[in-house]
Amino acid sequence: MSGFVPVRVDQFVAQYLRNHNDVDGDTLRAAVEDALAAWRQGVRCACGRPLWVAGSAVAGYGCFTCITGSAEPDGDPEIREACDAYLVDTDDPEDRAAQVAEIFKNHPTDYRERLEEVGFVWQDDEYDLLYEEETKEERLAVPETENQRYLVHFLECGGPVTQPVIEAYLQERYTQTPNLPLIRKFFKQANANLKAILMAGLSANPTDLDLLDDLSYFSEFDSMLGELIHFYKDACIRETDMERFSLLAQDFHMNTYDQGFDALYELHTIFQSGTKGAVIQHLAETIDDDLNAEDVPF
Repeated sequence: MSGFVPVRVDQFVAQYLRNHNDVDGDTLRAAVEDALAAWRQGVRCACGRPLWVAGSAVAGYGCFTCITGSAEPDGDPEIREACDAYLVDTDDPEDRAAQVAEIFKNHPTDYRERLEEVGFVWQDDEYDLLYEEETKEERLAVPETENQRYLVHFLECGGPVTQPVIEAYLQERYTQTPNLPLIRKFFKQANANLKAILMAGLSANPTDLDLLDDLSYFSEFDSMLGELIHFYKDACIRETDMERFSLLAQDFHMNTYDQGFDALYELHTIFQSGTKGAVIQHLAETIDDDLNAEDVPF
């Protein structure tokens, strides 16, 4: 058995539509995103096995075996992000090494959890020294300035996101001496009040590169790919400076690609001509995302 063939969301949608002319593309994409979000949340098949995301998008939530009746995939498509949820049932060291390399490549921020899903047991070693140090720093971090005390009070207690709240966040973000562990722990908690600050800041400044980057970091700890895509698309549509537009498009691509979304393809469908279209075409031809040229569908 050859296992799954990893595909991007857009690749799967295009392939499926070629064989099913009666299916609406937007509806299918939404179904894939829904199944992928469920997979990220840990939803499993009724039998207890991980969801087959691609199959679940068209047949309802289920694993590969329950949907197809076959024991193992053999060249069947699966969304790239979800592929490593399936244990490689082999004693071949090369196969196991390839699986580990794939997990590290596609999940740099949560590789530990992904490796555990495929049967690895962690031993105490130096590999998690940085993680332990960060956790200790965050646990001990306390506000050191009046601005930090004001900001932390809002993050812990909530309330209306006023202009002073946004300014307190921006002041801490751009200070020369930031209290990184203090603020970082609220990102890792997917703090709802922090998210509200980022949303309010982007509502006022929708093309702000730094706030979008912060929202991308926040999304690593919260299932909000759809919202992130919405804000990046809106920023790209609004931006009139082509240098900033190029930076936005690159960030959009890099901050969503590992989640199975092809931002350059999406932007190409929006900007099919003109200056912005030329920028997207150039990025698609030159950006380094470890893909072969034929993987770029335009």
